[in-house]
Amino acid sequence: MTRRAKKATSPRKGRVGATLASPSLQGRAQDIALIDHLIERIDQGGSTLVISGEPGIGKSALLDVARHRASERGFSVLSMTGVLAEVHLPFAALEQALRPLMKGAEGLVPRQRSALLAAFGMHDDAGPPDIFLVALATLSLLSERATREPLLLVADDAQWLDQATFEVLAFVSRRLSSDPIVLVVAMRDDFKSPLGDASAQRLRLSGLDAADAEHLLDANAPGLPAELRSRFLKEASGNPLALVELARGERAAGDTPWLPLTDRLERAFSNRLSDLPPIARLLLFVTAENDGTSLHEILSAAEAVLGERVGIDAMASAVAAKLIEINGTEVRFRHPLVRSAMHQAADPATRQRIHAALAAVIHDQLDRQLWHRAAATIGPDDELAGEYDLMAARALRRGAVAMAIEVLESAARLSSTAKARGDRLLRAAELAADLGQPELMERLLRQADIDETNQLALVRIAWCREISQPPAVNDPAKILALIGFAAKAHAAGAINLAANLLWRAAQRCWWSSASDELCTRVHDAATRLKLPETDSRLIAISAYVEPLRRGADLYLKLQGLAGTAHGDPTVASILGSAANVIGTFDIGVTFLAESSAVLRTQGRLSDLARVLFAQGWAEMEVGDWRGAMREAEESARLAEETGGLPWIAAATVLKARLAGMQGNLEQSEAYAAQAEALALSIGASFLLAMLQIARGVSAIGAGRHWEAFEHLRRLFTPADPAFNFGLQFFGLADFVEAAVSSGNADEASRVLDEIERASAPTPVPWVGTMLQYGKAFLAAPEDAELFFLQGLGLQGPGPAAKKWPFLRARFLLAYGGWLRRQRRSANARAPLREARDMFDALGASPWSDRAREELRASGETSRRRTEQVWDTLTPQELHIAQLAAEGLSNKEIGARLYLSHRTVGYHLHRIFSKAGITSRSGLRPVLASISRPAD
Repeated sequence: MTRRAKKATSPRKGRVGATLASPSLQGRAQDIALIDHLIERIDQGGSTLVISGEPGIGKSALLDVARHRASERGFSVLSMTGVLAEVHLPFAALEQALRPLMKGAEGLVPRQRSALLAAFGMHDDAGPPDIFLVALATLSLLSERATREPLLLVADDAQWLDQATFEVLAFVSRRLSSDPIVLVVAMRDDFKSPLGDASAQRLRLSGLDAADAEHLLDANAPGLPAELRSRFLKEASGNPLALVELARGERAAGDTPWLPLTDRLERAFSNRLSDLPPIARLLLFVTAENDGTSLHEILSAAEAVLGERVGIDAMASAVAAKLIEINGTEVRFRHPLVRSAMHQAADPATRQRIHAALAAVIHDQLDRQLWHRAAATIGPDDELAGEYDLMAARALRRGAVAMAIEVLESAARLSSTAKARGDRLLRAAELAADLGQPELMERLLRQADIDETNQLALVRIAWCREISQPPAVNDPAKILALIGFAAKAHAAGAINLAANLLWRAAQRCWWSSASDELCTRVHDAATRLKLPETDSRLIAISAYVEPLRRGADLYLKLQGLAGTAHGDPTVASILGSAANVIGTFDIGVTFLAESSAVLRTQGRLSDLARVLFAQGWAEMEVGDWRGAMREAEESARLAEETGGLPWIAAATVLKARLAGMQGNLEQSEAYAAQAEALALSIGASFLLAMLQIARGVSAIGAGRHWEAFEHLRRLFTPADPAFNFGLQFFGLADFVEAAVSSGNADEASRVLDEIERASAPTPVPWVGTMLQYGKAFLAAPEDAELFFLQGLGLQGPGPAAKKWPFLRARFLLAYGGWLRRQRRSANARAPLREARDMFDALGASPWSDRAREELRASGETSRRRTEQVWDTLTPQELHIAQLAAEGLSNKEIGARLYLSHRTVGYHLHRIFSKAGITSRSGLRPVLASISRPAD
């Protein structure tokens, strides 16, 4: 892979731009004071400032002030500038900024180093570098430099940064709180892409007030006639660049019509062309069309257009007219609008000749050469289109999916046949769907104009539209359509695509509580594909469409697969999710942990967010509540970062349930309200069902059984938005306990019977345990003990609750309470003590309190649980403490959690303070006191 052209190096320390010839900018004292504040408080941590405003309002001038002030205070200064002509070059601006730091790349974690070098085209990696690995490598380099001196990173014209660089910048901006790094970004008002989180400061520049505007105009254009001076002040509307450039370029403008400000400024620049020699004008046009800044390239291309030698002296008049600046071997426009003005001033034929010349003089950078060849080409060129296909493949290897889409779209334009054009646009649409950009995908599909007789292409289009949709909309018609598309894919021999379509259809069945008929049709269609019995999608399809009836058979298959490492995180994720769906969380957690570990290493954060939620849910059920909250917190954070709205909601439901079971009812309801709003916005009935289970169990813990019953009965009410057949059994134990305790035993009995019939003849152990729990609650006093003993594994062949600590502790609490009420107090104490200790280990304080009350009633007292040091740690702090106790360095922990090593150090300092220790060696004893409920 060829490397892209080198860009200008970052400004040297102390270098001041032209706008800093005077100590301050006219009318910007408050804005400069804000920049000074961010620089002066650097010892308190990093920050992000996003400056926005119309063209010419002074954004770049403020960035120059920031560079100057930071350099004066001993900061390292790095810069990047978005250029419209370079927006198609992935990581172009990022490489521009990081070049001074690249010697430090040798110290990066290997996968980060490989990803960064592959992104910059320095070598081909084995696979495409994920954008988040590149982002973490960038953060690591910046953080490492900041250990020696504070750092200012400046990004100008962010609206023209290549997409890959912008995503990296957004990642970095959210992680600066603990590093002495100030990020200042300037972008136009009309640029809608967000950057930074809620902590980022926003500064929108407005025009200068009347007095400052007059002062600036008079300083730059003294002696203007009063009428012209008045008009300039009026038309500039306080825009500093307009005040300076209109006066230079329009002294003889006369009564020209009113134009939008950007057009006026572009015209102000282009009007200076008439005073320049023809060769200087051509050189400006070449500079505008070039996607690099090389003086040699520009002069060579101009020579190719003119057929004569051109020297640097030919550019002198353009420099004198303040249109360009020459810095050593590089040429830059004084303002991005100058480039726009020059581009518009050149006629199409001239631009075509220039691009052909640039393609001829660029020899060592294949992708840039191809861009110029395409710009110089009118009409189809299949040979060039084929080279563009290869360019798209190179872009994908570098992780630049957005660029690959653009390249394929250009290749389609160069295609001579409708079939070739449609195929390339369809490939681009598939990438857009994977990227989560449905609007772009639809635009590409509209252009594709696929032949209606091409059934496989129509199925591919359907798959694109399916995976670009929110994953939880209740729409049975979508399921029918997916079955039909799968049949067409099967008929065309595209078995893999057919399996994917049916897997998605099965997920939709589960999400939307589809009818038995639809579920059966999906399962039968999957059976006809003749997939291997161990195919993860086939297993998942069976789990999603019939989790109870097929649970026992799937449990055996999953057990057989559980001991094998799969390597593919997608396969492990599918198997783990299938295990969760049927209630075999002990198996699910193994698959999901395997998947999340690989996804974390690969930097696939959007997939990781989804898997962490499922892993957290499984960990909750097997008794690792601290791990579950850790996964939930990280899942929500990553989902927010990657735009995964359903998984933000799902992780928040998990947090609500965990907080409620631990007795933090106010916090639980706050999470629940947030999750409910998100779930309703996407029509996710399965999330609403999970939410009602969370609210129900929280209410049971608080002793509000009627309230719990009202929450939980919604899962079993067909007209309710939270109704979900596939999830009803998840809340079975809670529903029976709430119903019996609130006087609704008949409803509990009906639900229990339905679930027992559906899971016959052999329910999976978790479901069987809940059935025993429900039967114990519903049984007559003289019959209940048998069900308690069977559920606890103390009698008969029935399932034991040992793998489900919370459910087992509830079993023990109910059994102890039953024994006490049968006047068998001495027998009651052992199960009650065990229940108390398990609840204490989980942190389930409301349930611990109930166990202690029962123990007191049986004649035994017990002290309240003493808060442990690790109880004071946040989930992220606990995670960092555990990794540090395992011997991982700050850098290794940062790589694992996608944080800078300084942020890890900051958290460790807080952990040491809370734990009363001074070094890592003290962590292991503190963490060793964490109880394991399963023990």
